[in-house]
Amino acid sequence: MGPNGAGKTSLLEAVYVLATTRSFRTSRIAECRRHGTESFDLTGRIEGETRVDLGVGWGEEGRRRALNGRDSSLAEHLEVLPVVSWSAADGEVVEGAPAGRRRLLDRGVVSLQPRSLETLSRYRRALDQKRRLLARGEGTLRPWNELLASGGAEIRRMRSVYVERLSGALTAVLAETGLELPAVSLDYRPSPATESGSEDEILEALERAERHERQRRTPLAGPQRDELEIGWAGYEARRVASGGERKLLGMAIAAARGRVLAASGREPIYLLDDLDAELDRQRLEAVWGLFRGCGQALVSSNREEVWQGLESRRRWRVDGGRPRLETDAPGTS
Repeated sequence: MGPNGAGKTSLLEAVYVLATTRSFRTSRIAECRRHGTESFDLTGRIEGETRVDLGVGWGEEGRRRALNGRDSSLAEHLEVLPVVSWSAADGEVVEGAPAGRRRLLDRGVVSLQPRSLETLSRYRRALDQKRRLLARGEGTLRPWNELLASGGAEIRRMRSVYVERLSGALTAVLAETGLELPAVSLDYRPSPATESGSEDEILEALERAERHERQRRTPLAGPQRDELEIGWAGYEARRVASGGERKLLGMAIAAARGRVLAASGREPIYLLDDLDAELDRQRLEAVWGLFRGCGQALVSSNREEVWQGLESRRRWRVDGGRPRLETDAPGTS
């Protein structure tokens, strides 16, 4: 709890950065440091079957990661603390450009398989090289198209599997709200639109696109142009759903993401920022129901009535970025 500007979002962001080494608020990790400082360090202890200490820092030398006091790879780091977040920035998942929905897919893929980072990174490196060649208007594209076809086939497979799991979880989540909602669907549309998504088919499609790519001087096909269409009563949700409906749908997708993770044996922590914004009382109660029974959730709001009806909780009052424990219900941790 706390007024606007008290530091509630910063506390949730700190947990997210600790878990993922990235921010849910900005693409520039340097912007996470306190105003007037040149660096930051975060440490946290995760207690489960074993106790693990995580560390993330940023300074002149760049980003730092630590796992139990030693340097760690990003994949090792991501295996420790699964996390699902919802903040104002995540509104773009439902109502924004396709890039936001692609990030949702890749976050989901990596949360289930942290080692898939290497496939995604390898694809991006090859794509950057192809972009440079096209921008200069020189060089052969065949070697890079071969690399992109190989990586693209694997990315398409991983995204497709994830969307199938997410769609099933979302259907179950929405059925539990008790609200009369239109039919919701998730439709994964890969690029290029080949029949099987095999490496050979993707390579053929990339080669067919070469003439147009050279004219436009930019890649025109590949996973970087995939789309996840979120349907609402047969239409795109971003075009027909109201602000409250889009918020409810976004929170339901967050709950579904968590259930996919939990089903894989990786119970996540949920970070829900300004949970009540744009939600009326009925929808807010439905959202609380989506997260009932989850292992741990950190939720922020500036409205006292948000917490009404919750049987067990801890509540902190935040001021100047510092939390003070206000209530400690029995059985909470």
